[in-house]
This record gives sequence, C-alpha cells and structure tokens, in this order.
Amino acid sequence: MFQLSFNQKVGFGFAFIIILILSSGLSSLWNLNDINESTSRVNQTAVPVVKESNQVQIQLLKLAKLSGLAFNAEDADSIRVYKRKFDQGVKDFGGLYESLEELAKDDADMKALVIGIKSNYDFYRFAVTEMFEAKSATLLANEQMHNEAGTLFDMADALGGSLVDLQYFMADGKDAENMELVAGFANQADANALSILKTVEEVQRTTDLNALSTMDDFKFALQDSKLWYDKGADVFKTFGDVTLLDTVEQSYAELSAHFDKTPSIIDYKMTELEQIELARAKLREADAAVSQSVEGLDELLKSADVQFSFLQGEVLGSLDFGFKSSIVLLIVLVLLAAQNFNSMRSAIQKKMADLAKLNKIGGTLAGAQSQNTALEEVLQSMHEKMGVSAGSVYLTNEKQELVVKAHFPPKAISADVEPTSFELGEGIIGKAAKSKQIIFVPNTEKDKSYVQGEQEVAPKALLCVPLIDKDMLVGVINLSGDVKQVSFADSDYEYVSSVAQSLVTTIKNIRMREVIEEHNRTLEAKVEERTAALHQKNQDIANMMANMHQGLFTVTEGGVVHKEYAAYLEQIFETDRIAGRNVNDLLFANTTLGSDARDQNITAVDAIVGEDEMMFEFNSHCLVNEMTIGFDDGREKVLELDWDPIVNDDVIERLMITVRDVTEIRALELAAQGQKRELELIGEVLAIDAAKFAEFLRSSKQFMAACQQAIKNNAGKSADVIAELFRNMHTVKGNARTYGLSYLTDVVHEVESTYDALRNDDSREWKQNELLEELREAQEILAEYDTIYHDKLGRDGVAAQGVNLDSERVASWLDSIKRLTEKSMDNDVQEVVSEAYSMLLSIESKTLSEVISEPLSSLASMAEQLDKPAPEVRVNDAELFIDGRVHSMMNNIFMHVLRNAMDHGIEGATERAEKGKNENGLISINTQVNKQNAEFIVSDDGRGIAIAKIRSLAVDKGIIEQDAALSAQDIANLVFTSGFSTAEEVSNLSGRGVGMDAVRQFLESEGGSIELRLTGGNDGDDFRAFETVITLPERFYSQALSFAKTA
Repeated sequence: MFQLSFNQKVGFGFAFIIILILSSGLSSLWNLNDINESTSRVNQTAVPVVKESNQVQIQLLKLAKLSGLAFNAEDADSIRVYKRKFDQGVKDFGGLYESLEELAKDDADMKALVIGIKSNYDFYRFAVTEMFEAKSATLLANEQMHNEAGTLFDMADALGGSLVDLQYFMADGKDAENMELVAGFANQADANALSILKTVEEVQRTTDLNALSTMDDFKFALQDSKLWYDKGADVFKTFGDVTLLDTVEQSYAELSAHFDKTPSIIDYKMTELEQIELARAKLREADAAVSQSVEGLDELLKSADVQFSFLQGEVLGSLDFGFKSSIVLLIVLVLLAAQNFNSMRSAIQKKMADLAKLNKIGGTLAGAQSQNTALEEVLQSMHEKMGVSAGSVYLTNEKQELVVKAHFPPKAISADVEPTSFELGEGIIGKAAKSKQIIFVPNTEKDKSYVQGEQEVAPKALLCVPLIDKDMLVGVINLSGDVKQVSFADSDYEYVSSVAQSLVTTIKNIRMREVIEEHNRTLEAKVEERTAALHQKNQDIANMMANMHQGLFTVTEGGVVHKEYAAYLEQIFETDRIAGRNVNDLLFANTTLGSDARDQNITAVDAIVGEDEMMFEFNSHCLVNEMTIGFDDGREKVLELDWDPIVNDDVIERLMITVRDVTEIRALELAAQGQKRELELIGEVLAIDAAKFAEFLRSSKQFMAACQQAIKNNAGKSADVIAELFRNMHTVKGNARTYGLSYLTDVVHEVESTYDALRNDDSREWKQNELLEELREAQEILAEYDTIYHDKLGRDGVAAQGVNLDSERVASWLDSIKRLTEKSMDNDVQEVVSEAYSMLLSIESKTLSEVISEPLSSLASMAEQLDKPAPEVRVNDAELFIDGRVHSMMNNIFMHVLRNAMDHGIEGATERAEKGKNENGLISINTQVNKQNAEFIVSDDGRGIAIAKIRSLAVDKGIIEQDAALSAQDIANLVFTSGFSTAEEVSNLSGRGVGMDAVRQFLESEGGSIELRLTGGNDGDDFRAFETVITLPERFYSQALSFAKTA
C-alpha cells in the first residue's frame, strides 16, 4: 500500500505549480536563456580564473612554508614527514594547475602567464627536492659522525684504562725505581692519547669546513702515544706482568686499525657541512622561484579582473530585461499558489495538531521520574493519537535480547514470571530491531513471520518502530489494532518516529540520573581519600624542598620568583629575600657575567614564559648554564644552572631553574689539571736522554734569544729578519717534535704561524710588542721544562756523569798518538794504541750514526704519519768522528734532509709497487773524506726532484723571473731559497718553506756548505734523480788511525 507523506504531498503540489509556471512562461524562455548565457560567460571565464588563481597561490605558499620548516628540521623522522606532506602538496598543486591551465588556454595573455608560473614552479620543486636530499644527507652524516665519535671515545677510554693499569702496577723494592720510569712513560702515552678525544670534540663542534683539514692528526697522536708506551714497555718487560702489555698492545692495534678505515669522522663532518650549505643554497633558489610564481599569479588575477568587469556588464543588461519579465511571472505564480493553498491547509492543520501533541508528550517525558512512567505515557499517547487497541515497549538487555517493559492497556509485570522476550531477527519485532527500520504489517494474518499470542483471534494491523540512539539499538515500540478499525497514515509514521526519539532521550536521561545519584553517594568518600593523598603529596614536596642540597625555584610570567622554592637556595645566595623577587635581580645582581650575556638571558626569559612551547627551543641557547657570583667580603661562588619549561596546553606557564654550587668542584678540577700537566711535562723530560735534553735546552734558548734580540733591534718589517725568525723557530719546533715535547711544539708552532703570516701577507703589520709577548710565552714553556729538568728531577747531574777531562790535554794526547803511528809497531801494540785513540776521541766526538740517531729513530713515526712504510737506512760513516761542537748543528741538518726525503722523495707503497720498487724506500748516507773537508752524501730511491714544479713555484713566489735562463742544476738548488716549499699543506712536518734554507744557514755559519747534485735523467724530465751533498770543514771531525807498515 503506497502512501504519501506530508512533505511528499507538499512537494507534489509545488511541482504542479512549477509546471504551470513553465507552461505560462514559455514566452520568456528566450530572455532567461540570454541571461544564462551571459552569466555563464562570466562564471566560465573570469570567475573560475580568479578562484583557481587564488587556490593555486594559496597552495604554492603552503608549499613554500613547508619547505622552510623542512630546512629547519632536526631529525630524519621530521624530514620524512615534511617530505610526505610536500609530495602530497605537489600532487594537489598539480591538480589545481591543470584546472587553471585549462581555464586560461583560450586567452593568449593568460596562457603565457600560466606557462611562466609553471616554469618557475618546476624550478622551485626541483630545488626543494634537492634541498630535501641535502638535508637528509646532512642529518645522516651528523648521526654517523656522532656514532664514529662515540666509537673513538670508547676505544680511547679503553686504551687510557689499560695505560692506567700499567701505571699502578706494584713492583718489588728493587724494581720500584724502574716502575717509576715506566709510570712516567705510560702517563705520557695516556696524555698523548687524550689528544685524540680533544680532536674529536673539535671536529664535532666546528662549523668551519676549512678548519677540518687541520684536524686529521689522529694517527699522529696515536703514534706519539705508542712511542712513549714502547719506551715504558721495554723497561716493564724486565720485571712486570706482560699480560698487562698484551691488553695495551691490543688497544693500540684496534685504535690504529680503526683509523685506517674510511670514511672517517672527518669525512662524515665534511659531508655534513657541505650538505647543509647545499640545502641552504637550494632553499634560497626555491624561495626566489616561489616569489616569481606569486608575481605571475598576481598578474593573472589582474587580467581576470579586467575580463570579469567586461562580462559582468553584459549580465546586468540581460538581468534588467529578465527582471521585468519575472514580475509578470510572479503574478501568475501567486494566482496558482492560492489555488493550491486550500488543498494544503487541512494537511497543515493536522500537522499542527500533531506538533501540539508532540510538545505535550515531550513535556510529559521530560518530567518523568521513572522509566516505567515514561513508557506508559508513550503508549497512552499512541492510543489517543491513532486509536490503537494494544501496544508494548521492548528494551534490550545485556544479552542484546528484547524484553517487554510496558503494556497498553497497562498491566503489571510480575518479577516472579519471566517476561516476554525476542531475539534480534525473531518475529516482526525482532526484524524491526535487527534492521533498525520501521515495519508496517497491514494484516498480521497474511504475514508468516508474525508470532501470534495465545489469546489473539482477529487479525491486526501492526506497526513496529525501533528505538535508536546514534545507530545503537535501545528497544522497539510495538503498536497494533483491529484491521477494520486502525489504518496507519503517513503522519502516524512521523509522529511515532518523533515520539520514539524523545523516548530514547528520556531513557538515557533517567539512566544517567541514576548513575549520577549513585556517584554522589560515593563522592564524599572519594573526596576525603583524594584530599588525604594530596595533603601527603604536598607534605612530601615540602620536605624535599626543605632538605634537598640544590637550589630549586620557578619563575612566573613577568620574571617573578614563585613563593615555593628549595630552602638550600638561601644558603647558595646567602639571603632570604627570594620569593617575589625578579629572577634577573636574584641571579645577576652580583655576577661577573658580561652585560651582553646578562641582557640575552633577561630577554630570553621574557620571551619564554607565557609563550608557546617552541619558544623555549628557540631561546634556550641564550640561557646561562654557569656563572660566578661575588660577595662583599671578596668571596666568589661558581654556580651551575639548569633551565626547564613547565608546559600546560602547549604554553609555558613557568620556568623551573635548578642551581648547584660547584665552587669546590671547580677548584679541585683546576688543581688536578695543573698537577696533570706537570706530570705530563715530567714524563716528556724523563723520556729523553739527560745529555741530549741538556743540549736541546741550550740550543733552544740560544735560538729564542736570537729571535728576541732580532725583534728588539728592528722596529720595522724586514724580510731578512723574518727569514731568520722562521729558521730559528722552525728548528726549535723540529727538535721539540722529535723529542715528543708536545706542549712546547704546540706553542712554537703558533709563533711560527705568526712569522709565516708576516712573510706571506704584505699588509700584516710588524707589531714589536706583540711579537715579543708571543715569543715570551714560548720561552716560559721552555723555562718550565728547564725547571723540571734541573730543580725537580735534578737530571743535570745525570748528564754530567762520566769522566771529565781537560779538552787541551785530550787534544795533546791525540796528537801524540798520531805521531806514534808514523813509527813501526807490532800488531798487538797497534790494537792497544787504536783503542786508546778511539776512547779519547769518544770523550768529545761521536760517529755520524751516533750524532744523527734521533733523526734516524724518528723516521718510522714520520713514515706512519705520511701513511708510508718505514724506509731502510744505510749509513757509511767512514770511521769519521764528529766534534761535539757541531753535534747539535748536524742533528738539525739531518733532521731537515731526512724529513724532506720522506715527505717529498720516497713514494707511497702503492705508487712504488706500480713502479716495481720495494715497498720500503731506501735512504743511503755515504761519507767521503777529502783533504780539507768531509762530504756526507744523502740519496734515496724515490721519484726524484720535481724540476718543473720547482721552477713554477719559484716564479709564482717571485724568486726568479718567468724568462730566467737557468740550468736544471740551478733550478734544483732553488730549494735552499728562503720561503721556498713544495708542500701543499702546512703541518708540523713540513710546508713552511724554511727547512732547507735553515740547513744552508746552519752550515754556512760554520764554514760548511750544502747543495743538490743531479745524478740521473735528461733535460725536460719532470723528475730527476739527485743527491744532497753536505760539506763539513776539517776542524770539526777526526779520522781513525792509519798505521805505518811494519818492516
């Protein structure tokens, strides 16, 4: 049976009126069509372009903001989130752009602007994509760098721990003295190993890409440490537990092997800095492209506005004509509506009566105090409205079964009798509940799914209405009556549905009221329980604040200190005037901080409290973490401060500040650092032969005194004076480096760097006082070594041990023995005389091998620093004894010559293997004695000297003219010119351009000479074999005896 609802009847009535209007308005169709066409031209051209341009511009600005946020992201997860959002934004932009492109295709000017916008956008998209890649690479490199740093810290700590174990080994009384020596060596090895950690920390902190190239000296520090350890290990093996040495050796081996791995921490740091700079550049390119696209969109909007104004004028003309036609149609519409109104009046009146009944039942339900009353009132209203003879309400239980709760006519439901119930889908009621739809059965006799009651005889008309609360089944209203007396109309459906909704609300309210009443009965006990817990919590916090040995307080908006604070804060600041005081006055009233640091902290606090949570992240770097405060009696305290935000709903309500008094800790740290430095200096001195160290002190003082005098005697800049300063300090640094005097090496290297700047930078001023002050710092370090050597260790006595003979008497004896050789004597006598002569010579003279033992022993460490195998060295000293007066000079000369052979001559292992050479290079030192001098000839089997490179560098440095006609021999000897160097980097090994010049100056000052002789190759070859010839005057050496032949 099809029935129309009230709304459907009204709809059909208005549809009939519209048909009449259309029939009577055919005459105005042309006008309406004209208006429509005019309006369409506006809506299809100008308006869509304006709207779509705005959408494109908004989306583009969103992308620009997103790319800016991505650049500032601090972790890979954030980058991935921003990248995903950016990719979605690009996809959205593509759809918007296609719409805009389609709209502008018919207008040449707009089409050109849209193409320009797309071109700039594509450039922006590519730049941002590259920025994402660079930013991701930056974060990955940063993570890898920190992981590598952690590994180096762990391995260095393991090495340091094993060295400390070695230092504290308990030796027997007879070995105690040797153990002290071992402890000194081990301590120095530990100190050198610590420089690895310092370098790692510098790498982590630096943001200067150029500075990284000067930090890669890990293996250098490890080798230094290993040299000290080896010295101690040689002594320790004679009496100690060698298993300790195995642990140390393993730590050295693991750390050395790790340094050989690539990429290194330097590589990771360089990647991080390069990629962040690339990301920044790409972001700038992207921002520029966005600006150009926005400008293009603005031009497009201007063009669309002009078009819109023109088309709108056409619409207004058509609209004027259409308005007049509409007046006529409106009159017709009123007449037709009046005819339809009478037929609708009766339906509206019935609707109003239903609304009145709904208001009445709604009021009744709102005042119902129990569920039964509400259900009975609903069934009663259904009887009055529709004349149903029977009704019932079923509600769901916890098993989701429908259980009867009320009847009409009313009857009691006994608690002893199980009430009628249905499962979902059972009978008409169950079907209505399961489908959650109203079911109308005109005649139950014809519906097989109907479940008939025992006393039912006549067929019934049945209406089942489900009670629904947000798609959740609450129950079912079941209404029935005799089919001859009851006929449910469409208005009855609406009425029952409205009452059902009101009933659901009433049932919910009644159940909620019951829950609230139960809750109120238990509320008082809960309040007392929570009050007691809160009191205990407050008491615990108060006890903690009163007894903790830290200063803890919070700062509210306006920078005011909260009244609750830790009692220990009064002891730290020695005042009880804290609560309500301004935090800046409390912290900084007596601090030694500079005004800039105080102002930054004050501004940061004002910018954080009461603002968004992210403001703490933006400004926390301005908050002071450590400061010193003073008191009227001259005392000072060192305080550490921690700052933490207290956040509520993403807003920082207060700042919590923790203050710790670390005065005593800092004092102990300072004392420990001083003692540690002194022990390191003692270890360095103990590691050197006493006599050699005494000679080093003498020569170094002499070189520094010469530098001091040169600076005092010259008020202005002089190239010759600067060259002399270079030579002297370079020699001191080389000797200190050879002996492992790290503190002196670092300071002298800085002084040498200043002289290097003076030489290479013409604009660098000669500041006499500053130069003297810088030199004084180096002299003070040298004086510390001198004090330790003489006063604390008393090693000057050790250096003086032995036989002291008058030099003149020794010379006289040597002359007498030489005269004896002219006479014939037996072989046994010759042997005794020869031994006596050698013994007298050894008092003040030594063989070449003994004189240059230090430079020879340092070749292995130099080779390792240069990543080359240690070379083989062959020395032929021709039984020549060199006078002690030139030992230091010869030591300095060979230090420079051998260092250049390793750095510039001998190739790396790979290159030598490719040339078919032995992996280890060969350095030969031959001695040739002439009438008035001796020549020491040094050669190696390396690649030779780079003639073309030397000439090019000499021209670049202004040493020779471009067209100078020089032989290959003359070009080779340009290496002895002041300021010349072929090294590409400045290091502690080479690169200053003062080494070979210094060698020549040393020799010439004593009447000797040095030159390079080409020994192989042809003119035009890039590399030529050569030998270095060092000439020493006869007065500085003696030969072994030559006896006359026996008759």
